[in-house]
Amino acid sequence: MAMLIRNASEILTMKRGLSILKNASVLVENGKIRKVGQIKSDKARNVVDANGCVVCPGLVDSHTHLVYGGSREDEFAMRVTGVKYEKIAKAGGGIASTVRMTHQASEDILYKSAMKRLKNLVKHGTTTVEIKSGYGLSPAEEIKTLRVIKRLKKDSELDIVPTYLVHTIPDQMKRRDYIDLVIEEIIPKVARAKLADFCDIFCDKIAFTRRESEKVLLSAKKYGFGLKIHADQFADIHGAYLAAKLKCASADHLEYSTKGAIRAMKKAGVVPTLLPGATLFLQFKKKPNVRTYKKLYCHPALASDYNPGSCMIYSMPKIIALACIVYGMHVEDALLGATKYGARALCLFNRIGSIETGKQADFVIFNVDNYKKIPYYFGEDIVRYTIKKGRIIYGKNS
Repeated sequence: MAMLIRNASEILTMKRGLSILKNASVLVENGKIRKVGQIKSDKARNVVDANGCVVCPGLVDSHTHLVYGGSREDEFAMRVTGVKYEKIAKAGGGIASTVRMTHQASEDILYKSAMKRLKNLVKHGTTTVEIKSGYGLSPAEEIKTLRVIKRLKKDSELDIVPTYLVHTIPDQMKRRDYIDLVIEEIIPKVARAKLADFCDIFCDKIAFTRRESEKVLLSAKKYGFGLKIHADQFADIHGAYLAAKLKCASADHLEYSTKGAIRAMKKAGVVPTLLPGATLFLQFKKKPNVRTYKKLYCHPALASDYNPGSCMIYSMPKIIALACIVYGMHVEDALLGATKYGARALCLFNRIGSIETGKQADFVIFNVDNYKKIPYYFGEDIVRYTIKKGRIIYGKNS
């Protein structure tokens, strides 16, 4: 069935910069974009009036930890009194806390709670989402989490990209032994079962060293995984340089990454992914150097980092606003980061992330008349419609 989205105040095509078309329309046929611009069509039975609205590519959340058990509100309460994340983690909190609660939850419980979260994402304009494992640690528990993600991918209206994350070291296990377990058992099992597209590792002073991270990622590459890395969030241990060396699809967090590391990522084609929600939640004073990214034409993606410990924000419009408020990012760059460059971070820009003929018809229609109001209306839910493959999956008339 054809769909016509007509008379939008602005269409952000994202071809070069925002590439704004004013008072324009989009014609969709068979879930693909057929035409963009001034359109009169009698074919479309499904007509969406976008007068007074901004039409944007569907939002891409390229970094989430959506499948987990339990919650960590007690840790949040501790952090706001001044207790550091590192201290909480060393005392058995942090990731280890969620690992315990995830182990206690059945596959069905994890599936049902994650599906509720996905439905919330849809209401806020997300049409593609990456979901990481990482709260399992053991082979059986990691496979359990990845099976849940596979079920979500089958049943959800969204495009879901699964990632196996090497997150932390289990209690009572030596570092070297766990690295061997990951390389010799978990990665091969995940690969054989075809449960993940990417392998990610937490490379930082509170997690894995650069050498350990390289060893794991090189092993994952042999099994055909795309590579990602959590890098330089708590300290500069040259995680971003490692991402460049291995030509990772993305390097994420990057609060402590230097100008040289940013230059190296650009040269290697790594998409830097910034996570302002986590910076806000953890009350970091250190922030990524967005001016350097702009100066070097190294375009960052934005993602939510939705997780139970360091960012409970799943709304990508609010992440866009936080990138502007917390990082000082330009509105245009933040919108590109949540669409075009988020798609690049998942190696999906050939079919999503911009409004161009032949691409998948994924849109979010904002109930505002110009794009600058998207982050400006921080406290309001301004998504009017979320459209996936030419079908409305969320909508409100008021």
